[in-house]
Amino acid sequence: MNILSLLVGLILVTVTILYLRGWLRLRRRGVSFANLARLTVFVFAVTVTAAVFLSPLNWLNREYFSARVAQYVMLCLFAIPAFFISCAFDVMLWGLPANGRRAVGRWMRSKGALRRGVHNVTRPWLAIMLFIVVFVAWYDNQIAGWLLADNLLHTASLLVLGIAAMLLWWHLIGTGPRLHTELSPWLAAIALLIIELTSMSIAVPLAFSTEPQFAHYAAAFTAPHRLLPQLSIIDDQSLGGGLIWVAGSAVYLSSIVLILNRLFERHGMDGSAPLPGWDDDDRMIMPGLEHRVKK
Repeated sequence: MNILSLLVGLILVTVTILYLRGWLRLRRRGVSFANLARLTVFVFAVTVTAAVFLSPLNWLNREYFSARVAQYVMLCLFAIPAFFISCAFDVMLWGLPANGRRAVGRWMRSKGALRRGVHNVTRPWLAIMLFIVVFVAWYDNQIAGWLLADNLLHTASLLVLGIAAMLLWWHLIGTGPRLHTELSPWLAAIALLIIELTSMSIAVPLAFSTEPQFAHYAAAFTAPHRLLPQLSIIDDQSLGGGLIWVAGSAVYLSSIVLILNRLFERHGMDGSAPLPGWDDDDRMIMPGLEHRVKK
């Protein structure tokens, strides 16, 4: 465990206190927005994030590729989307003192230089491209070896990956803070499809490769007294590739379905409705037998 991991733990404690305080305030006011389902999702998000940074995964990632992949899956595919689904920002605002809540609201409605700067650097397609670039770099052999050589540096890179995922899911899920107009569902679905194809292009070769692809892990598996001596480097690599493949496909493809379903519901297309006049006599006549129909 390093200083960055402890900092993440401190942030999680602060976020949890603010969320619980805000949730209880909204609950006392009888706001249906503060329900047990959102609270459960938030607790899940905090627990998974804590497991990523404060559990043995944070040192096992230097010995096992599958542990490093598990960190990515747990943080970027499960925890961060759960934070936005639980509406963490909106509920945490109510955990702040009244003056703090009003100050945040004024800043979000302002047109100052900082507000415009944050808006410009977090535009949807910039966030999407940033996540793809950071994701690809995370699984590059040379970059991975450089990061894994220092535990603090690797934790910092994991935070960068998490921030990139946070910007991505912020636009895809659409909960607060609301600094941008809602991303078009069609564009969101296209973005997820691009990310899914990128994920597959990395996961499938790793899952089926019969040669070690990462020099760092090839060296790590020669060390004596490993925690899991029965696990070979190829099995570990295949397990990691399979995690990226299965978890990524499950999350990204299901998200595409949910986004398109939301689009259909918005336009009243969530149920089958027959076209008007579909059963008129003229439509039911078999071609060539029109002369037998009595007018």
